[in-house]
Amino acid sequence: MKPRDSQEVDAILQRWSSIDEDAGRRAAQRRREFLQRAGRPLTEYQFGERPNDWVHRDWMRPLRFMYRNIPPGVRLQLKKRLAK
Repeated sequence: MKPRDSQEVDAILQRWSSIDEDAGRRAAQRRREFLQRAGRPLTEYQFGERPNDWVHRDWMRPLRFMYRNIPPGVRLQLKKRLAK
């Protein structure tokens, strides 16, 4: 199989980018219409931090790696002890 020409790849990426932008515009319009019908203010969506979001911070990566790589039986026992 022969690799695609860079111009062909650029054209494909441009086409998908325009499809993505169009879908985003339509979704934003549907959201605006829904909020207007519901009588709710049009505000930007904001992700709120949940109580357990700290486990996804960068400093936890080594601990998550170690936890995922311990034997499943040990992990299960650890979960049981920590859940109490």
